[in-house]
Amino acid sequence: MNWPSGEVVITSLASGKPVQGKIRKVELLGHPGALKFTQDAVGLHVKFPTEKPCDYAYVLKINGLKLK
Repeated sequence: MNWPSGEVVITSLASGKPVQGKIRKVELLGHPGALKFTQDAVGLHVKFPTEKPCDYAYVLKINGLKLK
């Protein structure tokens, strides 16, 4: 995956989908601090930083959901 410029949308986490809980925080592992995000009927919109934290893998840590 190329490094995204700007925003990433995760459609499976759209509001109204069968997930429980409210997303409280989104972090990019290796990047200091939380990322800005919004959630709507289209999906979870996450604003990525301009610089990538590493060259190999990018992992989002999403807090607040209760997934089964």
